[in-house]
Amino acid sequence: MNQQALKQIIQSLQQDQQLLQQLSPLLQKQYVLLSLRKSAELDLLNQQATDLLAQVQRNHQLRKQAMADLQLPLTEQGFAQLLQKLPAGIRNASEDLLQKVQRHTELCQQLNQKNGELLAQQRGLLQRLLGQPDQQSYPQLSF
Repeated sequence: MNQQALKQIIQSLQQDQQLLQQLSPLLQKQYVLLSLRKSAELDLLNQQATDLLAQVQRNHQLRKQAMADLQLPLTEQGFAQLLQKLPAGIRNASEDLLQKVQRHTELCQQLNQKNGELLAQQRGLLQRLLGQPDQQSYPQLSF
């Protein structure tokens, strides 16, 4: 097994776990700032979240390449195949790490969904106050 590729996968997952742990409180704070309509603070917080997500995206690309080096797809099945090839001690720790990353990802997705719903509610209220039709879809964009 390509030890360098395996090391890259595990390190990128460890980094993602740390990044997602930083992201979830930002998303919670984002909800509060959205509620209070504190746009200056929100802009700063959004930049921090964007920076964290850019790092997660870079890690994803590194994992994608490492999995390709191991001739495994970057899917749940690919990770299952990878884990099966590992010694028991490393496999257990890697399974635990992967589960933590999945849980943090799901939490961040839920928080992001909640923030999006708040934005949609605020937008709808503003449209009603301005006497505009309540639009639930994205506006038409001209290119």
